[in-house]
Amino acid sequence: MFAIDTNILVYAHNKDSEFNEKATVFLKKVMNDRDEEGNLPVCIPTQALMEFINVITRQNLKSPLSLKEAINTVQDYLDFDIQIINQLETQIQTFIELLSSVSTRKIVFDVALAATLKDNDIEGLYTLNVNDFKDFEFLEVVNPFEDVEENQ
Repeated sequence: MFAIDTNILVYAHNKDSEFNEKATVFLKKVMNDRDEEGNLPVCIPTQALMEFINVITRQNLKSPLSLKEAINTVQDYLDFDIQIINQLETQIQTFIELLSSVSTRKIVFDVALAATLKDNDIEGLYTLNVNDFKDFEFLEVVNPFEDVEENQ
């Protein structure tokens, strides 16, 4: 299973983003791609939903969402049949272990996300920030927009 990172959600809901169309196409594809049992191959971490609200409501965006619109968007994801991944009790210990393998504090929140994924046995992450996750051998990190560009 793959998790969806914040940046993909933001691009899909930010109409002025240069990546809006790619993100929208990608999300529609993975949200409709179910296995034989009807399960989605993707999940969304709670951290990504919280970060989404923070980013998509920033006034420096050309067309930010209002807080109410952002909350409604997150609620739509919660109401959809997609697995939401939460931090587990082991989060802080896993976070500390993973943090010791990186060389900069600039990716602390990415390390926290990686810890959540590891604790929940999530093996993949869709993100545009592939390099931020390169130190985590347990995680397959994919920029889904590269596949979109190759298939067009």
